[in-house]
Amino acid sequence: MDLFGKEININKKQIKLLLITGTIIGIIFLIYFLVISPIGRIFDKKEELVKVKQEKIVTAQNLKLFEKRYERIKVERANQKYRLEELLNKFNEYSFKDEARLKQIIQDILDHLNIELLEIGKTETVEIEGNKEYKRKVIPYKITGSGRDIALFFYYLENSKNLLTLKNSRLEIMTKPFNMEDENPGLIEVKFRLGYYNITTESEGGNDEN
Repeated sequence: MDLFGKEININKKQIKLLLITGTIIGIIFLIYFLVISPIGRIFDKKEELVKVKQEKIVTAQNLKLFEKRYERIKVERANQKYRLEELLNKFNEYSFKDEARLKQIIQDILDHLNIELLEIGKTETVEIEGNKEYKRKVIPYKITGSGRDIALFFYYLENSKNLLTLKNSRLEIMTKPFNMEDENPGLIEVKFRLGYYNITTESEGGNDEN
């Protein structure tokens, strides 16, 4: 056989071997493109399906968690609303609408504890931020008595059901000068500001003095 002017000697066995080799290579390519590659794509699709299923499972689980959390938040909000309404009812029940009644209650307590009322100052009104319906009133008081009795008096005020408070009240305590003729030595004088909550502005007190 002449190729480009050169004689090439190829016997039949070599030709047959080349044909077989080419056929095998062709079959390998066909197997790869027609069998192996599609199978690989099928496995890839299966993996994608598995991932999608897993994502669906995770999404369903997250949805259930969200629903549980939402229900819990609804219950908490309902409880908060109930507590708020309950507090508001208590506020309305124990707040004072009549300042004269409050002053009489304070006077009864002082009398019971043998504490003398020296002075009642002018009532002051303190606005509650964000609430125009309710107001905090402050009444300056000046009393005298034994330290033990006055301590009991303050204990009652801070622990009573009525919405009374000594918050932001600076106590001014003065010891009375010792006198041999005093029937009750060791008395002290105390100035304080008693706060309370009310709904109306009726029956406000003035400058009462005893």
